Amino acid sequence: MSTAKTTEIVPTFDFSENKAVVLLQKDENLSLTDVLAQLATLPAPDPKNRPKPATAVELVTDGLMNAIQAIPKVFGQVKPRGRRQLTKAELVSLKDEKIEIDAAIKALSKRKEEIHQMVSVHFDVLADKQKRVTEKTRMDKNGHYLLASPGNAEIAPIEGSGHYFTREKASDKPSLNLDKLLSMYEKGEITRAEMLGFTSTTRYIDEPKIRRQLLNKNKSQRAQEIIDRITDIKPGNLSVNLRGK
Repeated sequence: MSTAKTTEIVPTFDFSENKAVVLLQKDENLSLTDVLAQLATLPAPDPKNRPKPATAVELVTDGLMNAIQAIPKVFGQVKPRGRRQLTKAELVSLKDEKIEIDAAIKALSKRKEEIHQMVSVHFDVLADKQKRVTEKTRMDKNGHYLLASPGNAEIAPIEGSGHYFTREKASDKPSLNLDKLLSMYEKGEITRAEMLGFTSTTRYIDEPKIRRQLLNKNKSQRAQEIIDRITDIKPGNLSVNLRGK
């Protein structure tokens, strides 16, 4: 599986009709970050900072290809029977085999990345042809379109087999930013009591405390306002997979 790089983005949250409170009351095991993920809306991408569309990149060098071709010459030459000391020649042979195996594993890993990159570019080009891409379509840092969503993968059937490639997207991950909370306190935008209501005594974000405030009708609205200011979202990774048999 190949994963794409991600970056933090600043979302907005739909706190209308006490939706956060309703979700928390409905499932006491639901985490605060799960609630925020359901309520988050990601901002439209900035055209000025939009990455260039991805292209397939060659990662496997001639040297790495040579390592794969050398494997049959050294693989499995030493097979001691029983419990005994290895000979000097066997140690040399195992050293040569280990070096070639390490190089081949590196080459195979790079080739796997190449395959995932080529298939991901295939999905991008297909999306362009199907006119599913607009200025509002988000892209990851590698320039691939974020069109898939959790449970809704892009699919490329492979003719004549029961296999198919997919491009899948993991869930976005909200995170409450302590530095932003402390910055709000230093600027006088929140009170000390409000800051203490969001953190533990060792100053880290205390989600159970925040959860209790969201469920407190006297504090819920103010808690939502602060959450809206201090929450970042890390977009879920894209991954290319071969599925089927």
